[in-house]
Amino acid sequence: MSGRRANAAKCRLAILFGLSWIICSLVVPAWGDVVNFKELLPFVDINIPGWTMEGKPSGTTLKQGTVMLSEARVAFRAGDQTLEVVIMDFLGKTIPFLTGQHLQMESSEEIVRTTEVQGFKAIATFHHPDRQGELNISVADRFWVKLDGDGIENLEVLTDIVQRMDLKKLATLAK
Repeated sequence: MSGRRANAAKCRLAILFGLSWIICSLVVPAWGDVVNFKELLPFVDINIPGWTMEGKPSGTTLKQGTVMLSEARVAFRAGDQTLEVVIMDFLGKTIPFLTGQHLQMESSEEIVRTTEVQGFKAIATFHHPDRQGELNISVADRFWVKLDGDGIENLEVLTDIVQRMDLKKLATLAK
C-alpha cells in the first residue's frame, strides 16, 4: 500500500472513530462487545464478475473505554469504475438516519431514497454529474454495510453487487 493510501486509511479510521463517538451519544447503550473484524472479513471477500479486487480485504477493531468499533473493507476496480465495500459494527447501535420514515428525493443532480435490501432497511444515493452512488444498509439494527461506487452508471450497479453478499448470515452475528 502506498504512503498516500495508508494515510487516507488512517484518516478514514480517525473519522470513523469520531463518528462512533457521535453515534454512541445519540443512541441507547450497547449490550456487548463488537464483533472482531476477522469475523467480518468473509462478508467483504466477494467475487464480482467484471471487477478486480484491489489488494486484500482488511479490517480494524477499536476499543477505547466505552467506545467500540469494528470494520472490514475491500476495494474493487472495473476500468474507470471503483467500488468500496465496508461493514461496520457499532456495538449494537442503530443507524439513526435509517430509523425514520420512508424518504424519496429526486433532483436534476441526485436521487436519495430509502429502500430495502434483502429485507433490511437501506438508504441509496446517486449523484448524476459525478456518477457516484452510495448504498447504506442497516443489518439487524447493528451492522452498517456501505457500498460506495464511483464512475458507475446507476444505483442498480450497487444493488446488483450487494446481492452477492450474505446479509442474512451477517445478521446472525448480532448476538
